[in-house]
Amino acid sequence: MADPHIQSPMDIFDKLTVCVYRLGFLAAAIGVALLPYRSEIGYSTLLTAATMCASSLHLYLKSFRLLLQAATWIALLCQMFGFPELALGGALLTLSGLCFKEYFCFRIPTLNFMPIFVVLLWLGAVTQTALLLQIMSAICALLLAILFIQKCRMPLHFDIGDKTKYQI
Repeated sequence: MADPHIQSPMDIFDKLTVCVYRLGFLAAAIGVALLPYRSEIGYSTLLTAATMCASSLHLYLKSFRLLLQAATWIALLCQMFGFPELALGGALLTLSGLCFKEYFCFRIPTLNFMPIFVVLLWLGAVTQTALLLQIMSAICALLLAILFIQKCRMPLHFDIGDKTKYQI
């Protein structure tokens, strides 16, 4: 997790990955918002968003970084082999884990509840409970959009932190 008070030197790759990571939250907000109405597009957008975030993840602890990346890889494999409900679950696991991380790094309010909201969203999608899906979709999309806006207001180095603390 980042230390915002530390500003490590950043190369073009660092800047690019921070931008891709942040844009992943915008894509996630769009995908979640589309899920109840355009489920195919919503699924695809969420998988893309999870891939964007997981591929550009800056976490000090290797075990957490690999766990979130593995959830995305498994989601992509599930989508390829025709298990969209599991694919959605993997993508949402990655995104909710990152929201939880962002809450602890930067204290963005209500993000600590995102894993609960995401589980309810997934249950609504899997059981095809329209009202639950619509309510949770609206809540999750709003929180992801707020996260994206808050992240864009931060300097890029906030996402990198102290490069000497990363486990390789």
